[in-house]
Amino acid sequence: MIYIPSGKDKTRKRNIETIPDPGLFHISLSTHRGAAAVPVVSIGQRVKKHQLIAQAGGAVSAHVHSPASGWVTDIGLYPQPDGSKRETVVIQNDFKETKEEVIPTYPGAFTSEEVIQAIADAGIVGAGGAQFPSHIKYRTGTNRIRTFIINGAECEPYLTADYSLMRQYHAQLLQAVALICNVIQPEQVVLAIEKNNKELVPIFEPYLQSLPVPLSILQLQGGYPQGSELQLIRSATGMELQRGIIPATAGVIVSNVGTLYAIYKALYEHTPAIERIITVSGNRTEVCGNYKVKIGTPISHILQTLGISVPHHKVQLILGGPMMGWTVDDHSVSVSKGTAGILLLEKRELHPYNCIRCGYCVDACPMRLMPFELAEAYENRNKSALKELKLAQCIECGLCEYVCPSDVPLLESFRQGKILTNLR
Repeated sequence: MIYIPSGKDKTRKRNIETIPDPGLFHISLSTHRGAAAVPVVSIGQRVKKHQLIAQAGGAVSAHVHSPASGWVTDIGLYPQPDGSKRETVVIQNDFKETKEEVIPTYPGAFTSEEVIQAIADAGIVGAGGAQFPSHIKYRTGTNRIRTFIINGAECEPYLTADYSLMRQYHAQLLQAVALICNVIQPEQVVLAIEKNNKELVPIFEPYLQSLPVPLSILQLQGGYPQGSELQLIRSATGMELQRGIIPATAGVIVSNVGTLYAIYKALYEHTPAIERIITVSGNRTEVCGNYKVKIGTPISHILQTLGISVPHHKVQLILGGPMMGWTVDDHSVSVSKGTAGILLLEKRELHPYNCIRCGYCVDACPMRLMPFELAEAYENRNKSALKELKLAQCIECGLCEYVCPSDVPLLESFRQGKILTNLR
């Protein structure tokens, strides 16, 4: 773990506000982990708010719903944060808020399978960044779940969306936790938060004995990337799992607080995954806060609404966190189910040099990899070496690049290396 200045004080105490809806939504069909969703609407078709517009495209995939009523103006390839272009449904908002009708239900009467199916129907994916379809995670089969970890360890600098969610919607979160406990039957529940957020403890303490199983609060010492799933499991249970191993097979399930809030919205308010909470912040803007925003909202609309200008020669705009996020030049890119933040940071001039093999990246790597050797293997397009050096174990935390004195673009090498070796 490495201490990195947080910058969180700019937004920690800000109440969640709502970004008004845009006139056009750009809803990507392949931001979640797994196969892209398949459109079930056509150009020119009118749609209602909450209506299914694309269905899961395979065993590992997730449904996509309309965030507003209006009509479909295009289905085509549009820019993504990683620079690629992927199939996107464009919806013209009619601002009438005409909703898809639903039959009211009481989640407390649901069977475990009905809860899981409702999560799948709502298109809920992991809100912590990986965006793995949540209904798959909760199908534990014969695995006995000993520990259910609620991930409130928002360790990336500047981001406070999860903190604000826990502070303002703790009761709703715990309703979702209780529901999931009835499904996966864990022996214990652990809420993991950063020690710097210890003021959350008295907020959750009244609920410690109210769940079907005991809830304990784990206060994590400062350090990045403690919010990463594997590091969190190690902190909470002492187990060290390799990347690629399904935690449930080791008796653990981890869910981000944003995911659990989406489950509450789906089961108790009958709202599919059409919005999320993001942080807008950075060291190059005084306009900042935590905001509810609809999935598919272009970054340009958010910036314009908040009155933020982005001089490209001075400001680096990042979608996500500064360590694992994507630098974005095209502001038509939109918010996805996994977008945690929009950051405006001072543009730093990088002057990459040859690797001096100082070993700082090796010391920093939480997965005990050899980043400089991986970078060399990628430069040589050596697929076998990338696999032998365990590139698949890289969690893309960015620490190696953060400590590199030679400004070697390590993270981009690893992302491209995974594409090269079909590991992504």
